[in-house]
Amino acid sequence: YLIACRFLWQSEFDPKMAGVAAFKCARASINTTTALVARAAAPHDDCAFERVSITSALDGLSVAATGADASRTILYFHGGGHWLLTADTYRRFLCRLSFATQARVIAVAFRKPPRNPFPAGLDDALLAWDWAREQHPEVSVAVAGDASGANLAFALVVKLAQMQAEQPVACIGISPWLHISSERSMQASYRRFCFDLYLGHSRKVTSTADPQVSPLYADEQLVRRFPPILMHVGKNELALQDVEEMATVLSSVGNTVETQVYPSLHLHRWGSCSDPWAQDSLLRIVDFLYGLW
Repeated sequence: YLIACRFLWQSEFDPKMAGVAAFKCARASINTTTALVARAAAPHDDCAFERVSITSALDGLSVAATGADASRTILYFHGGGHWLLTADTYRRFLCRLSFATQARVIAVAFRKPPRNPFPAGLDDALLAWDWAREQHPEVSVAVAGDASGANLAFALVVKLAQMQAEQPVACIGISPWLHISSERSMQASYRRFCFDLYLGHSRKVTSTADPQVSPLYADEQLVRRFPPILMHVGKNELALQDVEEMATVLSSVGNTVETQVYPSLHLHRWGSCSDPWAQDSLLRIVDFLYGLW
């Protein structure tokens, strides 16, 4: 990757295109490194990993722990600011999630900017949902994600509500990004950068006020159609505000919502799952889903 990046950088005379080339090379290097680390750390003996074809242009990583119930599926959307990381980055966490919930987990390899800005990622989420329902109509399907991936999971719920379509049995958000914060902080600045990239900069077809981008802005009629919601977040995260405000909105219309605030950041959930707060988070996810499958 470093050789390829050097070639692209030296051979590209257009400054704008050179920036795009550098961006793509940096992302490729990060994604490859994190995926290799995740592959080495994932407990392969406990889980079966399989690539699945959702459409001719969209695939996913299916993860099934030993003894997983075939009638339960979790569609998972990974984090990474809408532009970084892959399903492979999350192999260890996905295996633990499957083992804890005794469900098959399918991490969707959704498209990302800059080549594929909004609504590409959400379109892929909807395709994955339709595929899961068509392939196994008797299976109970929940959706889940962390950070920007949770944004996609909630945006899918919004889209289904707008379509007045069937909803998943539950939506689970780990440190969910649910709107754009005006706060002056590094976390907030990075989130604004990610959403601007996600929307396509000058090519954007909507704004951050769109509930498909910022699910917190969904109107009451849509929120009433949401499935039961579970949200976990760290007490020092920017997403804490998202969780608190969404919980207030959901409670105001009588929707089922459960939240939990932890001392640590969300990243430990796909990294070292031996963290006691990560263990507690997984147990709460299991308890929440138990009565909904």
